[in-house]
Amino acid sequence: MGDDRLPDGGTVRGSDRERERTRGGLLRALTGGTVDLPGSIARLYLGACLAFIVAPIAIIVAISVTPEQFLTFPPNGFSLRWFDEVLSNADWQLALLNSLVIAAGASVIAASIGLSLAFAIDRYDVRYTSFLRGIGVLPILIPPVIIGVAFMSYFFLIGISGTLLNLVVAHGVFYSPFSLVLISTGLDEMDRSVEEAAMNLGATQWQTLRTVTFPIIRSNVFSGVLFAFILSLNEYIIAFLVSGFTVTTVPIKIFSSLRYSYSPTIAAISVLYIVLTTAVVATVEYYTGGIWN
Repeated sequence: MGDDRLPDGGTVRGSDRERERTRGGLLRALTGGTVDLPGSIARLYLGACLAFIVAPIAIIVAISVTPEQFLTFPPNGFSLRWFDEVLSNADWQLALLNSLVIAAGASVIAASIGLSLAFAIDRYDVRYTSFLRGIGVLPILIPPVIIGVAFMSYFFLIGISGTLLNLVVAHGVFYSPFSLVLISTGLDEMDRSVEEAAMNLGATQWQTLRTVTFPIIRSNVFSGVLFAFILSLNEYIIAFLVSGFTVTTVPIKIFSSLRYSYSPTIAAISVLYIVLTTAVVATVEYYTGGIWN
């Protein structure tokens, strides 16, 4: 009986050859006729990653519609009472309104800081560019608790602690590095000859910026706004320290509620947050022509 050569150059004889054939047939049967072990592992890994992302969201959605008094999974029925309680409760309404106002203001401040600094670095002959860029991204490199204590001390010294404006400024500065990095990337990748052509045709610098430059980097700008808005909605540490115990946001309200009970209202407000952020992302994606491109 002749030898059979394996793909690695070795050979098998007799019963070894039969075992190889049996093993190969089993693998082909399990994989639909082809054996692509690396591809199968990659798909399994991707499926596991998606499960870890989707499973918590699915669980929190299921918990939000439970008729029980506590966080229970799986739910023993279906009820929207906790959504009604959140939407009809004055404290939750105020917390949600505060969070939206703070996030909107912070996103504008973050985009303004990032846009100004990105243009200063890209368009002007500024000395110590690397140092300036490092200062621009420094806030996000510092732990939030340090930023929170710093802003708390500063606002206390100037006598305006415990207002919505404090949280807007603190969140805006803390998340401005996202806008800086995204806008700087857009400016670096932009073809400057397009601006030169517009100015050669008689456009002023402001007209060129408004009609040529901004449309090109629009997705970068709105991506920075979106990052700041969503992250500000979920910020707890800075909000807690800077609020002075007088301003309540949704994260502060959630953590304070968890100290006393595990009510499904927490799951309900979490689902509303998921819907809100999804709607914001979809809206920005639609009006900017695709922030992920």
